[in-house]
Amino acid sequence: MKSDVCIIGAGAAGLMAGVFAGRAGADVVIVERNTTAGRKLLRTGRGRCNLTHEATIAEFVRACKPFGRFLKHSLYAFGPQQVREFFRQHGLETKVEPSGCVFSATDRASDVKNVLLEQAKCTGVRFLYARRVNAIQKTDDGFLLKSDKDSIKSRSVIIATGGVSWPDTGSTGDGYALATSLGHGLIEPSAALVPLITREKWCKNLQGIGIEHAEIKAKLSGTKIASSVGPMMFTDDGIGGPAVFDLSRRLADHSFDAKTGVELNIDLFVGLNRHDLDQKLIALCNAHPKKRIVG
Repeated sequence: MKSDVCIIGAGAAGLMAGVFAGRAGADVVIVERNTTAGRKLLRTGRGRCNLTHEATIAEFVRACKPFGRFLKHSLYAFGPQQVREFFRQHGLETKVEPSGCVFSATDRASDVKNVLLEQAKCTGVRFLYARRVNAIQKTDDGFLLKSDKDSIKSRSVIIATGGVSWPDTGSTGDGYALATSLGHGLIEPSAALVPLITREKWCKNLQGIGIEHAEIKAKLSGTKIASSVGPMMFTDDGIGGPAVFDLSRRLADHSFDAKTGVELNIDLFVGLNRHDLDQKLIALCNAHPKKRIVG
């Protein structure tokens, strides 16, 4: 098989790349190791998919330190407003939540995936599913990609395989190995934008419960090292959600291990003094008289 552009990975990045490469007139093939596209996309944002964030380009650049400068050109070329407009043009409205997170108005990640997939198909993008690219060889006129089923000759290659954040969705780090094999340098990746595992086991009892607005402060050896504000939720082994993901990115700059750990303080009622907190708890008890409070 031959193509002008071969994209490895049919996630959000691969699909969007396919859309615009196809619109530019290129013959595009997307190779996906799973049997369907967007498997990880469907899980993001608790099944809602956080499309982008309501912020200025300057704020994005600052938030992405130390790589903001590298991303700056791309952000100005296709920023958060262009992302929202892209989906609006294709029938999917978006909304901004108090945290600044942008979701589809339907609150369904599947609708986001369907827009990307349909637009890719409209530009003539071809899909090869259930194929894992094992090697890429540079040739005189492009690249030769070898999968476990066949080979593809392409003038250009885009690696959009994601990192190693969610292995059961296909993100197992294949892209790192492929890029390295072509001579690219690799900055050792560190965990970021991930849920946090706690030593306390009681979080499992609260699994699935979300907090709309919480403040989380992290301390290392008694010294505050990071904080984050926003939505969070309890998981089967700790905590997750946007505020936790943001905090994890900041924790990646510090050295610690599972033995030392990090102390977390979570404020579930941000900004309330003792009197207001008492009134809030009374109001919640009155609103849910049949619920029990377990200490």
